[in-house]
Amino acid sequence: MNRGIRLGRIDGVEIVADLSVFVIAAAMVWVLYLDIGIVYPQTDPALATVIAIIAGALFIFSVLVHEGSHAVMAKRRGLHVRRIQLLAFGGYTKIEGKEESPSDEFMISIAGPVASLAMAGIFWLIAAMSVGVPELQSSLYFVAFANLFIALFNLLPGFPLDGGRALRAAIWHFTGDRVKATNIAVTSGRILGWIVIGVSTVVALTAFNLWALLGIILGWYLLRSAGVAGRREQILVQVDGLVAGDVMRKTPDPVPGEMLVGTVVDLFQIGARLRSLPVEIDGRIRGVLGEQELDQLSPARRVSIRASAAMAKIGPGDVVDVRMPLDAMATRPAGKTGRFVVVDQGRTVGIIEGADLEAVVDS
Repeated sequence: MNRGIRLGRIDGVEIVADLSVFVIAAAMVWVLYLDIGIVYPQTDPALATVIAIIAGALFIFSVLVHEGSHAVMAKRRGLHVRRIQLLAFGGYTKIEGKEESPSDEFMISIAGPVASLAMAGIFWLIAAMSVGVPELQSSLYFVAFANLFIALFNLLPGFPLDGGRALRAAIWHFTGDRVKATNIAVTSGRILGWIVIGVSTVVALTAFNLWALLGIILGWYLLRSAGVAGRREQILVQVDGLVAGDVMRKTPDPVPGEMLVGTVVDLFQIGARLRSLPVEIDGRIRGVLGEQELDQLSPARRVSIRASAAMAKIGPGDVVDVRMPLDAMATRPAGKTGRFVVVDQGRTVGIIEGADLEAVVDS
């Protein structure tokens, strides 16, 4: 998940928050504001608003602490942390490459829940000492409970939750087989997802408990995430040891930006489709031109439009070094074009398309 709101960088690590974090925080602010008004009707609405907003901000801070602890532990164990992505009930930390050992993964995984448990205790103590402001006290207790929930939910032994990663690390340690450990942890995640959905559905139908709907959502999230993460792990295993140069398609000289698209098709078309080609403007590769771009042009339009106008512009996420490991490419932010331009010492040498990667994964 690469979309989100950038919160900045800490020690060179990019911090990005998914919109779901702010949605949950906003919902928490609204619920606490209403709760204060009901339980403490004498409270000034302005004060209730301030207290509720503080609680929402503390929730976002708590999620950041949870994920930040993963990053801190990873750095302490000598791994490179590229990015922290915050989600509603945790998130994930993008580490360069794979964890070096089962012990690395285990320690990194449990760091988040341990931090959330510590935050729950800290907020509970602060709330206990806030007897003079009961509205603030109840809100802090709520934040403490939220941290406890984040810790316990993430400790569930199902991949890709922290507990699932810790389970995989343990199985990996005893069996020496990362693939087998991943499959077991993913299966555990799927089973847990169905159990949570089933129990929550029964509760929702029999007790008419609206909180059970949250359980259904969390179960669905766990079920879906287990499948996606499992597939990603399988891909990482299959591309282990490969670099961009191993799967790229070598390209001819870049297409001049002033060349008409019709001329490009006549010169470079292979069979019935045009493979993506780099487009050069003022001595630099500025975009790519391929089947996706051609589909947007009528045959009559192709003979009059230049490659520079029809190309898909590339961004930093679209350019990779020829020696970059494929597992590291999997942790990069998604590019604009869905294709990778491969360079060697500043010179374009190839392009990697989805079909090229699929051929490696399916082989």
